[in-house]
Amino acid sequence: IAAIHVMLNEDLPRQAEVKGEFLLKQLRALQALHPDIIKQVHGKGLLLGLEFFDKHVGYKLAAGLFKRGVLVAGTLLGARTVRIEPALNIPQALLEQMLERLADTLAQLDRELEKGQRADAVEEQRAESAALAAGGAVTGS
Repeated sequence: IAAIHVMLNEDLPRQAEVKGEFLLKQLRALQALHPDIIKQVHGKGLLLGLEFFDKHVGYKLAAGLFKRGVLVAGTLLGARTVRIEPALNIPQALLEQMLERLADTLAQLDRELEKGQRADAVEEQRAESAALAAGGAVTGS
């Protein structure tokens, strides 16, 4: 009965709706800034999910957030979708702090992915050079 009393007195359903709309808007803005990382943002209220193109990116994001003091969860099938599930009465300041930490983590992942893509390109160039030096033909991909 005490839980119902708190839920009604603090209007937790309305808080979840308002804060969830705020978070969805902010998460979609982050998705627009990082379209190569975040595939989709979905959810309702304060049960939200970030879907990635690759489960490994989801694991890296979750680990990066954990290092920054933010706990998120994967789903039954792994970390291709990471859940964000704050308490219904979470203060707005904590939501904003979480978003800042998420933005930092996404920026770090962007740098890592760019570095990995550059390393892949360098390795491809080396393979092509080695094939040419050996007198072989190089085919484009």
